[in-house]
Amino acid sequence: MKIGEQKVFINNDNMATFVCPKCRKSTTADVSEYKDINKAVRIQHTCACGHSHTVLLERRKFYRKDVDIPGTYTVKGNSLAKAMTVRDLSRSGLKFELNEKEDLKVGDRISVAFRLDNPQKTLIEKDVEIRTVSDLNVGTEFCSRDSKNPIDKAYDIAIGYYTFSK
Repeated sequence: MKIGEQKVFINNDNMATFVCPKCRKSTTADVSEYKDINKAVRIQHTCACGHSHTVLLERRKFYRKDVDIPGTYTVKGNSLAKAMTVRDLSRSGLKFELNEKEDLKVGDRISVAFRLDNPQKTLIEKDVEIRTVSDLNVGTEFCSRDSKNPIDKAYDIAIGYYTFSK
């Protein structure tokens, strides 16, 4: 994201709410024409007050927070936990950086463990499925997000609250 740029999320109805950084007035608009573009979409939004600003449209289902949290991961069938650093986190998954090259592939399932840097130091231990691998960076999705499962629900609430805190 560029300096001075505002990130705006697209909801399930392909609507986005823009907040003017000058007058703080909000407007909601249909942005369905941008939903299928497979790259970052930046548009100019002009408020009724006349102020114009750049907006990055975010098509993710959940807000993703940039973080720098140490943790560990364990490959299934191997009890040795290896160090990693969580680089971003959302309710649906996380991206982490390996400390050393590992033979991880898209579709592999691994376990991750880390403590949020919130006042409670909440421990997160989840199984994830690898979605992307790029050099030392690994993008994952949580394997289980069952709202009827008390453990999944507790993690979902903790991560959701954490990602929206400053």
